[in-house]
Amino acid sequence: MKVLAPGSILQNLYIKKRIRKWKIPFSFIEIGSGVGLMSKILLKQGGHGIGFDLNERACSENIRLNNSFIKDGRYKVINSDFLSFYYDTNVDVVVSMMVIEHMSPDDLSVFLKKCKSVLKKDGLLIFFVPASNKYWGIEDEIAGHYKRYVFNDFRDLSSKFTFSVNHLVGLTFPISNILFPLSNFLIKNSESYKLNLSKKEKTILSGKRDVPFKTNFPNFMSFLLNEYTLLPFHWMQVLFAKNPNSMVIYCELKND
Repeated sequence: MKVLAPGSILQNLYIKKRIRKWKIPFSFIEIGSGVGLMSKILLKQGGHGIGFDLNERACSENIRLNNSFIKDGRYKVINSDFLSFYYDTNVDVVVSMMVIEHMSPDDLSVFLKKCKSVLKKDGLLIFFVPASNKYWGIEDEIAGHYKRYVFNDFRDLSSKFTFSVNHLVGLTFPISNILFPLSNFLIKNSESYKLNLSKKEKTILSGKRDVPFKTNFPNFMSFLLNEYTLLPFHWMQVLFAKNPNSMVIYCELKND
């Protein structure tokens, strides 16, 4: 089993907590599905759906990871741009994990309209995004980000595109903040070459990253990095859910 970064584990713990409040089973689309880790959580919790990603290598890994769900007809992986894909079925949930920070304001507008068009009434549009402008750093530069988000951004988007804010919190505080200098050091050593690429190239490559001790960990570290050992930090992220220094925002917008 792949060993995940502390921040990813905390995000997974939180989405599992939220899914328990959803009606099961549910249909979903995940945009920017990467290697399929979030889709696997959704599938194991009773979902069935589609994962979109621009990175061909990431899609191949997603297919391997979720092969049993694909064989059962519960999941499909599409190596394509969600915005240009025709989809005529409405779903309960659209998940966008670390995606919209790659979009210009114009592209974001198109994206939100497309998401609204594929959601059922009262369906949920789920976001995970990098947050807190004070933590803009090399990871944003190498990944092709346009911005980091703050809580009010989602209140503004919900008003502009006729959604309502169903749930809005900060995640991974304080562990991501503590690890931020180390994270910058590891990324600088492994991915500085990406700084010269275009934003589109950076975005595609962000679907599958290989940074030792940042995105990839040796198997023995599973004894340190798992949902049980990080449970105290999960309680801390819940306690500090409104902290503006949280480096990740989780948001649910309801399609009114």
